[in-house]
Amino acid sequence: MMDTKEFYGHGKLMLTGEYVVLDGAKALALPTRFGQHLRVKQLSTSNHELLWVSLKSNGAIWLNLSLDTKTLTCTDNTSEEAKRLENILQVCREYNPDFLKDGNDYAVETRLEFPNNWGLGSSSTFIYSMAQWAQVDPLLLLSKTIGGSGYDVACAGSELPIVFQIDKGAAKWEQVAFNPPFREQIYFAHLGEKQLSSAGIKHYKSRDIKREDFVQWVNVITDSMQGCASLTKFNQLLEEHEQYISDAIGMEPLKQTLFKDFDGGVKSLGAWGGDFALLTYEGSKDELQEYLKGKKLNTVLSWNELILPYSTN
Repeated sequence: MMDTKEFYGHGKLMLTGEYVVLDGAKALALPTRFGQHLRVKQLSTSNHELLWVSLKSNGAIWLNLSLDTKTLTCTDNTSEEAKRLENILQVCREYNPDFLKDGNDYAVETRLEFPNNWGLGSSSTFIYSMAQWAQVDPLLLLSKTIGGSGYDVACAGSELPIVFQIDKGAAKWEQVAFNPPFREQIYFAHLGEKQLSSAGIKHYKSRDIKREDFVQWVNVITDSMQGCASLTKFNQLLEEHEQYISDAIGMEPLKQTLFKDFDGGVKSLGAWGGDFALLTYEGSKDELQEYLKGKKLNTVLSWNELILPYSTN
């Protein structure tokens, strides 16, 4: 009997703590409705073959290759994506020597539920699912392959918002019931750009700033935001956070560059300059969409459309 296994990781949004999470600040992060599937099917043949197909959210194939399960190398593809996959598979075997050593052939299919330029974690959702399949620590797999703080991998496996922190070099997080009563006034607009987190992090690390102060300030905002009951206070916290990060990285906040005329709160999400922005707006979504069209921004999602739902009971 052929065996099929399914794995899944949630996408993510970091609400507070971008950049300074690397220096130990608390980050409030939200798992999204959209994630990535990984389906592994055992075949009836034994040719030491791993057949791999990766699909975009529209069903288009973006990676199609074959690997040798003895060496975990591609037999028909030398692209950068193929090399990255080889590395992830090989690290899985390094920490689980039995991984793909049973002599069976396998067919693997991955499928994103969101466009890969949305910045919701095409890599982190994949790393999380691969770690589940290979039975290795997802944070270890992340650190040995693509790197990063690990908050995104923590989100991939969480059904609730999390507060993530790197404490004395070790990642830790707790699930929190962050479900603001004004969530129907929170929207997420895609800025139409894919910002490389690695470039933003490199710039941040090059800055000569007193990092302990920024960690302390952002921690206060993260703690305050969790219990925030009013939109007015929430907007104030967004503005304060934007100013702290602006000072830390030497860039103008998004509201001062793209949304000067916007009547509501504005916050960059992730590396500044791309991916999503959080907007708070007390009018209708139709009005907000009309406003954003004037800025050539055509993708706006409500809280309920993007954030993973959960019960507070």
